[in-house]
Amino acid sequence: MNSERKQIIVDEIKHWKINKLLPETYCDFLLALYTGGKQEEQVTKKKRSALLMAYIILLLLPVSLFVYFTEMNPPMQMSLLTGFVICVIPALKMSRGQRMFFYYMGVLFLLLLLLSLTGIGIAHLPKGPSSAIAIIIHSFIWITFAVRFKTRSFFIAGLAGILLSIGSFLF
Repeated sequence: MNSERKQIIVDEIKHWKINKLLPETYCDFLLALYTGGKQEEQVTKKKRSALLMAYIILLLLPVSLFVYFTEMNPPMQMSLLTGFVICVIPALKMSRGQRMFFYYMGVLFLLLLLLSLTGIGIAHLPKGPSSAIAIIIHSFIWITFAVRFKTRSFFIAGLAGILLSIGSFLF
């Protein structure tokens, strides 16, 4: 069989594996059969890099909360949080269509919320109403994302953000 036809078959098997059209063990067997066992090394390297990226982004969230809640110069906070957002975007693009996409999107949403709340502090706006309005806007974005991708957790978080922000106006 020529190499072009083999590559087409290997790509199709990878598609089946990613979309779980066949059990993973079947796909691994077929990939090993058509690639002569060379495909497994590439898969483990991809898994390692994806796992490393997930751990790095997992660490970004506590570090960003530390940056937000410390008495640091607000422009410095903005630049650090902007750098964190820039770090999450490539991971988000690489994970499109996978389970980690929603995790990375949640981290991105929280970083953008912290970034906008820090921006409110720099703009010298009244913190109470401005922060509540920013949280309501972000909550609507979360709800829109939840409806678009059919995720319950983002919908609940967005709804909680709206209710708590409205509650802060009332009390």
